[in-house]
Amino acid sequence: MSRSLQIAALAVVTLSRVTPAWPCSIFTAHDTQTVLVGDNEDWYLAPTSIIWFVPASPGKHGYVAWGFDSNHYAQGGMNDQGLFFDGLATPQHTVTVSGAKPFTLTTPEEVLQVSATLDEALTNLAGYDLAQAFAQAQLLFVDRTGASAIFDGDTVTKPTGTYQIGTNFLPAHPELGAWPCPRYITLKNMMEQGLKLTPEYFRDMARAAQQGTVVGTTVSTRYTTVADLKMGKLWLYYERDFDNPVVFDLAAELAKGAHEHKMSAIYVPPPDQGVVQDAGADLPVPPADAALSGDNSGGCRFGAAPGPAGWPLLFCLALVAVALRLGRAAP
Repeated sequence: MSRSLQIAALAVVTLSRVTPAWPCSIFTAHDTQTVLVGDNEDWYLAPTSIIWFVPASPGKHGYVAWGFDSNHYAQGGMNDQGLFFDGLATPQHTVTVSGAKPFTLTTPEEVLQVSATLDEALTNLAGYDLAQAFAQAQLLFVDRTGASAIFDGDTVTKPTGTYQIGTNFLPAHPELGAWPCPRYITLKNMMEQGLKLTPEYFRDMARAAQQGTVVGTTVSTRYTTVADLKMGKLWLYYERDFDNPVVFDLAAELAKGAHEHKMSAIYVPPPDQGVVQDAGADLPVPPADAALSGDNSGGCRFGAAPGPAGWPLLFCLALVAVALRLGRAAP
């Protein structure tokens, strides 16, 4: 075999074996007394991580949301009625059913403000144009009764038991990619072997499903939330430090009025460790009423393409290009 064909063959084998890194992981379980949700927010860029609180107003529920200050887009959130959501990057898929209202950067917060249950959230979300926003994303919703569902823009997938896990494959279309998923398998095993409905166990699940170690170069877990939907409590773990949470009581925070924090400013590291700084420059903030453009400026947002998933492909294409050049140069 010629040298050029050997390199081309290597590229094909590499591409076939690549498992791209995708953001994020969400998991929930419940019994008659407790409803817990865990979420790892993973991303390969490094805008500043933030959390903000918006109190109730006439006809609107109060809520907490989290994301990045590059666009102030809610990656996830929980309202004062015990409704939780967060998003997951997925393979490209076509959304065929959409409403008339444009989906903007504020839409997730609008849904939290007017929805108290899973069914209300799905009904309200259906009024928006989801074709672009959900082309590479899905949401996992959970309410305080334990009812949950993964929504990909067209299909609603509900669990058959008392737990549900969302990673990056589409439950309705696993053939499109991101499956099998090691994180999903790890979380499923922990749900079925020794599950404890405690914040500490959910923290340990998040630790087991965390990604990356170097922010800005690989998909890594930027922060983790564990929520108790009946108690209205939130545990925030910053930059993979699973031993030093920041704990919020939602009712108490909402009573303070509207406010937000940089996660690095409220995180208290252990004595032998300096404060973990957010790396990288923040991106320009788009207008609040701007329709989503499918940019990659924030984590598991709807409409965001999983950027690093394409890197192995580019590497393989580069190998093929080298092979072709060598082939032309060979005598």
